Amino acid sequence: MKRTNTTPITSFFPKKHHNDDAQSHRSSSPLDEPTEIEEPQHGDTEIGTSSHLSKEPILDRLTDFDVISLPYDPGLRRKLTDFHINDRDIIRREYVRRGPCQPRDHKFPKTKRNFVVAWFDKFKPWLEYSKEKDAAFCFVCYLFKSESVSGGETFVNGGFRTWSKTDAFNKHVGNHMSAHNNAMKNFDVFNKQKSSIMRCFENYTKEAKNDYRIRLEAAIDALRFITLQRLTSRGRDESDESLNQGNFLELRKTFAKRDSNVARALFDKKVPGNCTLIAHGIQKQIVSVFAKETTKKVLEELHGGFFGILADESADIADKEQMALCLRYVDYKTGEVKERFLGIVHVGDTTSLTLKAAIEKLLGANSLTLSSVRGQGYDGASNMRGSINGLKTLIMKESPSAYYVHCFAHQL
Repeated sequence: MKRTNTTPITSFFPKKHHNDDAQSHRSSSPLDEPTEIEEPQHGDTEIGTSSHLSKEPILDRLTDFDVISLPYDPGLRRKLTDFHINDRDIIRREYVRRGPCQPRDHKFPKTKRNFVVAWFDKFKPWLEYSKEKDAAFCFVCYLFKSESVSGGETFVNGGFRTWSKTDAFNKHVGNHMSAHNNAMKNFDVFNKQKSSIMRCFENYTKEAKNDYRIRLEAAIDALRFITLQRLTSRGRDESDESLNQGNFLELRKTFAKRDSNVARALFDKKVPGNCTLIAHGIQKQIVSVFAKETTKKVLEELHGGFFGILADESADIADKEQMALCLRYVDYKTGEVKERFLGIVHVGDTTSLTLKAAIEKLLGANSLTLSSVRGQGYDGASNMRGSINGLKTLIMKESPSAYYVHCFAHQL
């Protein structure tokens, strides 16, 4: 049998590019067609490298402050896929801790129909309401709905606001295999992770629980004193051989000298090495809890009333712009005028639009809006007090009663 034409086996393998010397010795053939090999330009990436294949955008990781500042209103949230993949479970835990946004005391806007508060009880596990968009959202689908599964997008992306069609709520829930119910299953599994941790903790002995509580209280007491006195917690040398390990560790030693039970819980050899509660990350978490409780107290004094804002920006030691925001308001219980620090936020630049967006984000994280602002105080820079595109002008467009007052400290 005569063999038909076959393709050479070498054609299945990629050809290697030889250098110029090798090409000069290559025999030319009139059948060979000249081909041009495009050299990669400066800054281009050769095909086949990992940087060429990776076309996904590089997302910034969240800081502790970013997690605290996540907006509570569902209409202001970014998509979960917009965050770094390693931060998504952190965001889920934060929102699960807060629970769905259900402002029961809110005066819902009414045209022909409006949102009904009783729906919160009827669809309690998942229904939430956005004041910003006057729309209903699904708390569970936002956190746990798979992007590859279709259905239920109205309650996640734009929000539902056709109040006359109340059957849409039941349609969103759907059957047992719907996108919403699959998200509910993921939500239950996510919550069971914490419950399983709690069951493991219950297996510890009573003495181990008591020792853990002593270590936690010692860390809290030490950091409360340090933050109140505006001291640093870390030492230059925190090793065991150091004569001065820093304020935090030295205060723990002081506590141990005054109580033998504290000494045993803190420095006994049986204390697990992963449960000493002295890591820098643990200290930051405890201080962030202090910040949350302090902010909560400030909002209680404000009691939903009007307030003024005081803002200024400056570069830190790393040459990154930071903006500090303070509130000026009247304590509804005592009638005293108070000025309280609300927070610091990093800004990309000092343009008026960027600063306004940062102020809105910080206020929104604490359930405050620009419509309640009744005064502004900044320095005399053009980006702050400009009459055309200045920060005070942009805010007065949304709240005409937010009158601008030049900072007296800068005037002096």
